[in-house]
Amino acid sequence: MINLTYSNGIFFYLALCFCTIAILWARELWRNRAYSWKSNSRRVLNCPGCHISFIAPENTNVTRCPRCNSICFYRER
Repeated sequence: MINLTYSNGIFFYLALCFCTIAILWARELWRNRAYSWKSNSRRVLNCPGCHISFIAPENTNVTRCPRCNSICFYRER
């Protein structure tokens, strides 16, 4: 039989909880890096009519809003 004092039991319980949290945290960091997407902030357009933000194709300066179908222009800032 294994001798386990009260203080050792609490230590192992806390160590197990800490290891579980550390593993879950590392998994979440890996998932964020693996499944995240990055957009070029220059091509995120905001429609002046309905105020929706959407991603435009890279090589276009004029596009249509997907919600209200109005023409949106890309302006350099």
